[in-house]
Amino acid sequence: MRLNHFLNLLSLVLLLLSLVTASVIYYFLYLPAIEQQVLQKQQKELAVVQKGIEFSQRNLETLCYDYAIWDGMVDFVESTSEDFIQSNLLDNTFEAASLNGFYVFNKQGGLVWHYAQSEDYSPQHLPQSLEGFIGKILPADTVFSQKKPSIRNGLINMGSKLVYFSNVTILPTSGMGDIVGSLLVVRELSGKVQQEITELSLVNFHIIKLAPQFTAPHMQDFRSPPNIGVLAGSHAWIIKDVLGNAAAEITVTHDEGQLPSIFTFESLLMFFSVLAMTFVAILPLSLLVLRPLRVANKVLTKMARRGILLRMPTAWRIDEIANLTHSFNLVVDKLERHQNYLESLSFNDPLTGIANRRSLEVFAQRAQEQWRDGKGAIGFLMIDIDYFKSYNDSLGHQAGDQVLIRIAQALMVECRRRGELVTRYGGEEFCVVIQGDNIAQMKLLADRLLKRVRELNIYHKHSPLEIITVSIGGVFYPPFHPQFEQDDWQTMIGLADSQLYVSKHAGRNCLNIKYEAVHPLALVGE
Repeated sequence: MRLNHFLNLLSLVLLLLSLVTASVIYYFLYLPAIEQQVLQKQQKELAVVQKGIEFSQRNLETLCYDYAIWDGMVDFVESTSEDFIQSNLLDNTFEAASLNGFYVFNKQGGLVWHYAQSEDYSPQHLPQSLEGFIGKILPADTVFSQKKPSIRNGLINMGSKLVYFSNVTILPTSGMGDIVGSLLVVRELSGKVQQEITELSLVNFHIIKLAPQFTAPHMQDFRSPPNIGVLAGSHAWIIKDVLGNAAAEITVTHDEGQLPSIFTFESLLMFFSVLAMTFVAILPLSLLVLRPLRVANKVLTKMARRGILLRMPTAWRIDEIANLTHSFNLVVDKLERHQNYLESLSFNDPLTGIANRRSLEVFAQRAQEQWRDGKGAIGFLMIDIDYFKSYNDSLGHQAGDQVLIRIAQALMVECRRRGELVTRYGGEEFCVVIQGDNIAQMKLLADRLLKRVRELNIYHKHSPLEIITVSIGGVFYPPFHPQFEQDDWQTMIGLADSQLYVSKHAGRNCLNIKYEAVHPLALVGE
């Protein structure tokens, strides 16, 4: 059947069935789907606001932990020092961190020292007299015997202010030892915070602080957005503080609060004409047109995602589609032949026969990922032939090419174990990727490479040793540590290249390795 004949027949059927199917489609498919989408969008807006509030306060917990787990703070609690205050507890430091209050307590809950941005945040406004202050805001007595960090956080009311707090037990920098007290820091959940979250999330909301005596039958935890089941222009919920009292009301005003209206002449006309023709045609289109198109789409999607060539079935009733898929398969056959040929060339250096830069990128990326997964150490060596230009100038490029081939083969002899790859980096430079469990063995491999080239005993009259030698620079990393998070394989090659220059300036025919190590973290305030 010709495609134009099929479309003419289909158009006639659509005109007869359009009015019958339109109402069914609209009331049973279209409206429920739109309502569900709007509900999901409103739910996401509530979740975005909740996550935004939590995220805006998360650095408060980190800041409190850094100050609390600190040898200097331990000494300060045990023996207050004005010098320590002047060096580490400055007002402008707290202002830059957007802290409204900073309170140091001893093990008995006594206040050792405090900072208050204003009178509203003075210690007298802390809910010290309320049940649960010790245990939910400050640590309970049982915590002090644990000798490890203990953290509390949440919302509390400080007089007329609603603040987010974080409390951490004070311990030595090692994170283990006797607890001497606790540190409490607070930040107001203010209009400025609301404005920042609104600008980032593009969701309009506001927070109203509730009176301490306010009671509500249903209250949500600070980090839990409510579930909604009914469309509305806005949704509000009550959040409780850490003591279980109503703290604030959050109201989110939605961009879309109701279903779109279609009860106009123009919209009804468009609705009946377009929807009827679309949905009635599902069955014949699916059998004769859409099914082959869906099959073609699946084939193309698999090709794009997997990077492979696939063929399409050709047994279709419509001649044009059958011819199209047959032609597509012919193109795939030709591309497959060319791809196989190109792939055989793209990963090997045509002169030396070893891996080229493209192979290096693939292997180095995989080695870096395995290293980040904790699978051993990693290293890179940059190897450059000494005085190679003068060798080429005196004996010609053909002789130079033979030297490159012999050196490449010599390096391959040493680097034949799993996790090792020799590549030609460019010109007279080679790059070696090493992944292993023992850095000492990796160093021995580098020494053998240097020695192996010398043992080739290729005469070079312009070299001080009168033989071909190489200079090697390298970098070795121990098993992965978060300290190396920013170091990718390109950075590692750059470090190895820098060590190669050190070898060149040191007189060539030598090896220089940079050993990366995990450095202890510096103490806060030092």
